[in-house]
Amino acid sequence: MREEYPLTYMCNVFYIHRQAFYKWERKGKPIANNFNIGDANLISEEHHRLKRKYGVERLKEEIKQQWGVIFNHKKVRRYLRIMGLNCIARVRKPHKHKQEQRKRNHMNMAPNLLNNNFTSNISGKKLSTDVSYIECTDGWLYLSAVKDLFNNQIISHFTSDRNNLDLVIKTLKKLPKGNGLIHSNQGSLYYSHEYIERIQNKGYTRSMSRKGACWENSPIENWFSQIKQEHIYPLGLFTKKQMKKEIKKYVQWYNTERIQKSLNWLSPINFALQN
Repeated sequence: MREEYPLTYMCNVFYIHRQAFYKWERKGKPIANNFNIGDANLISEEHHRLKRKYGVERLKEEIKQQWGVIFNHKKVRRYLRIMGLNCIARVRKPHKHKQEQRKRNHMNMAPNLLNNNFTSNISGKKLSTDVSYIECTDGWLYLSAVKDLFNNQIISHFTSDRNNLDLVIKTLKKLPKGNGLIHSNQGSLYYSHEYIERIQNKGYTRSMSRKGACWENSPIENWFSQIKQEHIYPLGLFTKKQMKKEIKKYVQWYNTERIQKSLNWLSPINFALQN
């Protein structure tokens, strides 16, 4: 715009010193100070290869593991912002604490043995389970899953057109025998005599959250949020048959490749192999 306005005038309008402008021009008009196109391309390629699922810290660690290149997390964040690249943001639902909990008397109710202690040093010692629903073009698909709190691995999952006892029983069939505890909410499925009998036959002890306290089963709730925000919602609506394949694909990727900060930037499977 030099033909229309004097350079001095434009610098004053944009609060830029003329010397700073000339310095920027001599550097070849970079996008930003100390901008490296090679670093930018690497960050962009990994960001898209991972389908925008990784945030800044996880992306930084992935680049380090895959390419041996160490970036400062501030640099990764700055380059993503400059290039207009955003990760898939998970929307966290606020906890709704009730002042008074409804009393629910059940002969089959189990105590909260997990007691919000979501860490475990032994595989299979603490498990978290629940059922979530996924909208499809031909109706609702129900996903039951079990998460091992030792390495956050999904050790069993099953999908069904119906949210019934058969769904959780078939999920249990895939579980290895153990001597830990399996934690759930107070859903009616987890009160059934058949479920309790199968849990005992597998060698596990039941544990239950309080009524309305969804945060007391947050490990598996968190994973349901991850699979939906990172994989399912970006895909859009699929048929149930297609969605089952996508869920299986994500579980495989999550267990074998998705690195986690709490696991020393290893995937669940790799963490288990090293411990």
